[in-house]
Amino acid sequence: GDKIKEKLTPILILLTESCRAHRETRHYIRKYILPPLRDVSQRPEEGTTVKNRLIRLMTHLDTDLKHCAADLIFVLCKENRRFVKYTGYGNAAGLLATRGLLGGQGPRASFSDTQYSSDSDSDTEEYRQVKDRINPVTGRVEADQPDPMEGMTEEEKEEEAKRLIMLFNKLSRDNIIQPMGVDEEGKLVPMSGLKENPLSEEAKSESENEGETDEGNKD
Repeated sequence: GDKIKEKLTPILILLTESCRAHRETRHYIRKYILPPLRDVSQRPEEGTTVKNRLIRLMTHLDTDLKHCAADLIFVLCKENRRFVKYTGYGNAAGLLATRGLLGGQGPRASFSDTQYSSDSDSDTEEYRQVKDRINPVTGRVEADQPDPMEGMTEEEKEEEAKRLIMLFNKLSRDNIIQPMGVDEEGKLVPMSGLKENPLSEEAKSESENEGETDEGNKD
C-alpha cells in the first residue's frame, strides 16, 4: 500500500497541477483518461482503463491517495458538476464533502474559482440516449426498479411506513446510520450536532431553566 502511495501520489499531484495550469495539457490528458462517455452499462470504477483505476482509488483507505485521484478527475472535469457524471455520486461524495459542495445549495456551493475555458463538452449520442436511465449514485444505467408498494392497500402501506420508521430509529440508536442535516452554513452535519448549535441568549436561558426543573426527575 505504501509503495503504491509513494509512486502514485507525486505523479497524480503533478498531473493535476499541470492540467489546472495549462489548457492544452488538460485537453491531452482528458482525451486519454476521460474520453467522452459512450458505455454507461458498467459502474465507473469497474474495468481496467486508467479512468476505472483512478475512480477505484477515489474510495481508497489512504486519504492522501484518495484525494489526489479525486482531484485529478475533478480538474479534468474543470472542477464542475460534470465530475459526478463521470464518477457517480457515491464515488464523488468524499471530494464534494471535503470541498463543502455536497448539498449543492446556495452561493457556498459554487464550484471552481479557476478560470477554465468554455470548450464545449457535448454529450455523446450514446450518452444522451440513456441519460434519463442513469442512476446518479452509481453512475451507470440501471433497470427500473419495481415499486415495492405496488398492489398494497392503504392500510398495508401505512404499516410498512411505520415499520420503516421504527427500523430507521433503531439503526440511528445503534449508530449504524447517522441522520444528517444541514447547518446554518449549509454544511452537512450529524443531526445530533445541530441541536448543540449556540442558541440565542433568550432560548439559552429558557433551556437552562428547563434543565434545572428536569434535574429532580432523573433516575
